[in-house]
Amino acid sequence: MHKLHLFLIICLLVSCSARYSPGIEEVLQQAGDNRGELEKVLKRYGKNHADSLKLRAAEFLIVNMPGKYSEYYDAPWNDVATTCLRWTSSSDKQIVLDVYRLGDPVKREDVKYIAAEYLVNNIEIAFKVWQEQPWGKYVPFDIFCEEILPYRVSVESLENWREKALASFADLNRSFKKDSTITAVEACSMVNALLPQFRLDKDFPPMNYSQLMASTRGSCDAMAALAVFSMRALGIPVTEDFTIQWPLLNSGHSWNAVCDSSGRHISFMGTQSHPGQPHQGSAYTKSKAYRKMFARQNNIPTEEAHIPPALNNPHIKDISYEYAGCADISVPVRFPATVHTGYAYLAALIATGEKMQWEPVAWGKVENRHIYYASVVKKLLYLPVYYTDRRQTPAGYPFYLDESGNIQYFEADSSYREVVLYERGAYYNHIITDRMIQGRFEGANRRDFSDAQTLHVVTAPMPSFNEVEPERLAACRYVRYVSPLQGFCNVAEIEFYGANGSVLKGTPIGSTGSYRHGMMTFEKAFDGNTATFYDALSDDHSWTGMDFGKRRVVGKIRYHPRKNVMSIDPGQTCELFYWNGTEWQSLGERVARDACLSFRIPDNALFYLRTVGEPTGNASVFAMENDKQKWLFKDVINTLPLP
Repeated sequence: MHKLHLFLIICLLVSCSARYSPGIEEVLQQAGDNRGELEKVLKRYGKNHADSLKLRAAEFLIVNMPGKYSEYYDAPWNDVATTCLRWTSSSDKQIVLDVYRLGDPVKREDVKYIAAEYLVNNIEIAFKVWQEQPWGKYVPFDIFCEEILPYRVSVESLENWREKALASFADLNRSFKKDSTITAVEACSMVNALLPQFRLDKDFPPMNYSQLMASTRGSCDAMAALAVFSMRALGIPVTEDFTIQWPLLNSGHSWNAVCDSSGRHISFMGTQSHPGQPHQGSAYTKSKAYRKMFARQNNIPTEEAHIPPALNNPHIKDISYEYAGCADISVPVRFPATVHTGYAYLAALIATGEKMQWEPVAWGKVENRHIYYASVVKKLLYLPVYYTDRRQTPAGYPFYLDESGNIQYFEADSSYREVVLYERGAYYNHIITDRMIQGRFEGANRRDFSDAQTLHVVTAPMPSFNEVEPERLAACRYVRYVSPLQGFCNVAEIEFYGANGSVLKGTPIGSTGSYRHGMMTFEKAFDGNTATFYDALSDDHSWTGMDFGKRRVVGKIRYHPRKNVMSIDPGQTCELFYWNGTEWQSLGERVARDACLSFRIPDNALFYLRTVGEPTGNASVFAMENDKQKWLFKDVINTLPLP
């Protein structure tokens, strides 16, 4: 009898455990006390055959739930919003946090805390909009699961964002259903046109839909996230795409893409540009492009200690081929790995601090002493590297992948010879002075400058700092520089001084926006860095200036025209580096007597020349070919967004 009872119990346990696939069962075990909430969802949709597709959707969400979480401050939204409004400009962020008593951020894993009601509600609304919208019939189930169904975008606090977005855009949603011919791309443009314009800001925590709509401040990630929330709530399949690194620059970028009826993704920038219009994500050369995915991709199945932090995300998919000319390549292993993981990485050259560095942007498989990389963007420079025990080492020599898919390697020779280096060729306009000619500085006591008086008109600016005295010494609260026609208000730095020679301080003001919706806003004219500059959205009569807070007499104006890239100027001290196989090695410093410099260099090496005292963002990267400099970023440098 006891044996029979034991047999029945074992059968019951086996039958219960067999109800779920191994993947689902593993997640249910991770859920601990929250297992019951997840099972409620599975049971709800497992009862009726009519809900079989919803069951598959529920299983998709649950099996991919591990690793997803909310991170937020356990405080009322009003406190968080107030903090965010001063976050970036605050001189002491800790004081802000202490005063509002936000404490430490709270982290809650979805698998252990998410409620069945929340998941069911998300699934029901997602299916409703998918099936009701005119373009829904062109959205296959796999695209629906990745680009409409997900209940979160990042690590924001969870809320019923679908209902809120549907209420916000109820009028558009109704019009969509009345037009049987409208496409997902057309609907995306209509919604995007109504999203609030963002003020570019940084250091914000990930925000949910309500917070994004209320604060309208943040980085490109926040703008892209708001577009994802809004579009998916209305059944529009939209993704968030990104690049880890721009070539040479120590920064990346995020943007969006909408899936059309043929399955093709068309990029746009949430809150700024519509599908098909140019934006940073589409216009600039990227070292790699990725798409954030809800499902786990298992790109690099090895230990975390052997994966570079920027690539240690199992929920990204390489989509570089959608944005640039690419080639699948193999490069030889030239240096042995200390730990054989079967993977090596592809690093792009970036400028940071006083020396350039190699930042991993892609992964490749190591087989037969070769590394195989997929979808490598052409016309860029790379270095194959290992990442072992959180330490990066070269796996080979730097190489340049040209437009035809050919590879040029740079392995420095042991012999040296004397060469003369010149500044960039005519295709580089490194100091743009002509865009300031006929620009003018004005002073006023009304914020709208309706009482403006001209302080100075720019006639022949020098390609360095210019110092001028105003035509009049009238006291004014507001001062500004107004761009001439087709000048885009290009000015790198402006400084105002009082009648006694002291620096006048105030709050930067100016025309909103920037060219191609980039980061070069009017504040860049007052950031103390000549490598950045204001690049206005409009080419005519844009302006940047300062509010002193009270009337002040301007006794001197000091300004620097836009500086695009590194140049060799008389009296300038420059330092030359070459890649010796394992690191950047200095070949010494030289003071320029004219627009050229003399150095002893090795053959077949990779070089960069930097101005001493300035960041490497202005460095020139080149190789020598027939005793002439070959600029390796010639085709992309003028299209890169500056930091």
